[in-house]
Amino acid sequence: MTTTATPSTTLFDDPVLPMRRRILDSFRGPVGSISATLIVTLLVGLIWVGPSFFSPSNIQIVGVSVAIPLIVGVMASFALLAGVVDLSIGSMVGFGAVIFNQLVAAGLNAWLVALITVVVGVVVGLTNAFVIVRFGAEPLAVTLGMLTLLRGLSQVIVVSAPPSTLIEPLYNVTQGAIAGFPTLLLIGIGVTLVAAGIVSKTRVGRKVQAVGGDDRAAARAGISVSKVRVIALVASSVGAAVGGILYVGQLGSASNVLGTGLEFQIYAALMIGGYSITRGGVGNPIGGLLGLLVIAGITNILNVTFTDPNYLDLITAVILVAAVLVDRLRGGDSFE
Repeated sequence: MTTTATPSTTLFDDPVLPMRRRILDSFRGPVGSISATLIVTLLVGLIWVGPSFFSPSNIQIVGVSVAIPLIVGVMASFALLAGVVDLSIGSMVGFGAVIFNQLVAAGLNAWLVALITVVVGVVVGLTNAFVIVRFGAEPLAVTLGMLTLLRGLSQVIVVSAPPSTLIEPLYNVTQGAIAGFPTLLLIGIGVTLVAAGIVSKTRVGRKVQAVGGDDRAAARAGISVSKVRVIALVASSVGAAVGGILYVGQLGSASNVLGTGLEFQIYAALMIGGYSITRGGVGNPIGGLLGLLVIAGITNILNVTFTDPNYLDLITAVILVAAVLVDRLRGGDSFE
């Protein structure tokens, strides 16, 4: 008498296992890690603040606060991916805002002034790129020098209290809402999604990552390293100039200290979201968005609960160090 062996059921036959493995793998990456951090932040907000944490008015407050840094950060992330750090973005935001505010207050057409401000951003980006790419100067030193220069120019231009410059169409965009969500935040998310598509799905994005990951290998592959880095630095500076314009629309004026420290907030969020300051070719704009939302969420929790805002720097530093440690334990991500 013969018996037919019945196939035994093992873990490998479990159809749910591949799905579980994919979910676990997704949380091992930088975007997955920061997604988990954002979920924890939202839960803390719900428990500590209560349901009002998700009220339309509070969402509007958080969205408005994060929207402009998001747009500036997304554009700056291209330079970071290309292997250069642009420390001048904060002062470029302030300088762009001062130029836009003063010229519109002087009676010039707002659209013309916006174009002039963007052109100034292009010039600043080209100047950074010329010194860095042409002479091989250290990006941190060059952009730190540009930061100081632009901040000094802003101080000189605004010699007295800046005039009020309320531009109604721009104000409506920066303060408006669609279905309860800030219009400017929706624009920022749209810019982020486009940038993420460029980075992950296009040849241009692959070139930027290749240059940041290994510029010598990229050059051997026929990629113009200089051209990529010039374009990335110009994009970073133009994004900051646009951010300055949007701040004038949001605030109605521009002070000579606007944008101070913004570069550190943005780069902290980008690093928390999976970017690397020490090596290029690493990161995704979605991670930067989530990083900014985490910082904005923590800031909002502290403000609503009347907690000392100085704790924000401490909490951000802890999250940043944890993100770096997780990245090291994971072995880091590199462009391949």
